[in-house]
Amino acid sequence: MKPTGKAWLSLTLVLISSAAFAHKGSDAYWVLSAEKSTLRGQLDLSLRDLDAAHGLDGNGDGAITWSELSSRDASLQTWVRTGLSVSQGSQPCPLELGALAVIRHSDGAYATWPVTVRCPAEVTSVSASYRLLFDVDAQHRGLLRAGAGEWVAFSAADTTRTLDLTPPPRSRQLGTAFFEGLHHISIGWDHLCFLFALLLPSVLRRDGRAWVAKETLRGTLVEVTQVVTAFTLAHSITLALAAFGVLAPNPAFVEVAIAVSVVLAALNTVFPVVTEGRWTLAFGLGLLHGFGFVSALADLGASGGALWASLLGFNLGVEAGQLSIVACFVPLAFLVRTRRWYARGLVPMGGMVLVLLAAWWTVERVTSL
Repeated sequence: MKPTGKAWLSLTLVLISSAAFAHKGSDAYWVLSAEKSTLRGQLDLSLRDLDAAHGLDGNGDGAITWSELSSRDASLQTWVRTGLSVSQGSQPCPLELGALAVIRHSDGAYATWPVTVRCPAEVTSVSASYRLLFDVDAQHRGLLRAGAGEWVAFSAADTTRTLDLTPPPRSRQLGTAFFEGLHHISIGWDHLCFLFALLLPSVLRRDGRAWVAKETLRGTLVEVTQVVTAFTLAHSITLALAAFGVLAPNPAFVEVAIAVSVVLAALNTVFPVVTEGRWTLAFGLGLLHGFGFVSALADLGASGGALWASLLGFNLGVEAGQLSIVACFVPLAFLVRTRRWYARGLVPMGGMVLVLLAAWWTVERVTSL
């Protein structure tokens, strides 16, 4: 994970704006697994958050280089050790950090350290405290997964948790993944914009060079069902392939491709090319979006049989969020579809707004490569 030599001299880890990677808020990830009396894992902290807390961008150019990050490694490790603690009963468990590296999550670059915690006796449960970054962002979450268990969240009001390292039942894993999928789609603005680009003209049909209102609700629902089903199937396929390691595209290139997919879907609203069988557009471009979900699924930390439960639950959560949007939008759009301002104003103007927004995301993500 850690490039060496001259590769680091040219590597720039760009601070990514929340508008460009709007998949989730400020989160940190702490993973631990038990090996008798020792807990091993890693801690991932967003470079964006570390810069806000410690001013890593020394020259103020809007980017963090490896040199800027690694030069602060010692002080960052000292700060981390003061903000994390683990105890077994009344006995503290010393915590050690390993060599600094950099990885990517769905919202950008993270600093990561291997973590080793040594307890007095064999570990079945521990008490853990997390007190990092709450002074920078009161909404920050510290997410910890111990063993094969589910993620638990630390907040500014709840900085200490008791952890049971007994593996959770699959039903709980399924539920956790469901709500994570629901949360992910609710804040994944690029996925939502892609969906809205498909839904805006769903109550209209093309007549020559103009949009006209569809005659029946049944016809509208048939097309919407085709479009949403195609999108669901497409991103489910690529999410599964990525989750099980069959395909592993570069996350940064995936984010660029997703932004481009929003541009194309929105352009088709403004300058219609695919007017019949729009489910093919939803399927083809939706394949890219599955790769965009994989980081959030990986953050659940499941493996083996539990990965199937997480994959199923996450997909169901994403689909529940999408169907909620469809259920709210389509009936309202159908009611106003005959109004001139909808076909001649809202659809093309809404499509153009989505084009401009997605084009901005594309530029930001390309420049951050």
